[in-house]
Amino acid sequence: MPADHEATVRAFFGAWVERDPDRLTRFFAPDGTWTEANRDPAKGPDEIRPVFELQTSFASDFSFEFKRLEVVGDTVFTERVDRFVINDTPMAVPVAGIFEFDADGRISAWRDYYDWALLEAQLLAAGVDLTGVEGI
Repeated sequence: MPADHEATVRAFFGAWVERDPDRLTRFFAPDGTWTEANRDPAKGPDEIRPVFELQTSFASDFSFEFKRLEVVGDTVFTERVDRFVINDTPMAVPVAGIFEFDADGRISAWRDYYDWALLEAQLLAAGVDLTGVEGI
């Protein structure tokens, strides 16, 4: 029976709401990669987990609104709005994401694309110091 990649992606974002870096990391294949907008790719659990630690600690009240979620073979395409709160300031970031899965049903690659300038403007409005930051 083929893996239900849509259910896995939805469960992954459900785990994100819980802000559990260990659980999030377990969704990935051992050599899985995560590439996000302006960041260098993180590969494997030793690189991916610290990014989850950062991402889940800097904000609260995460939610994810899927505009579209399509499965084509072992690839899931998402169009979504990621919402979170920083310094009591609500953020909303439109994101296009692509998930690729291995034969075991684990994420082998995740790529997210969003408008850094839009996110940067929201972060600055929330009082986040972005000195020296080129896309977080």
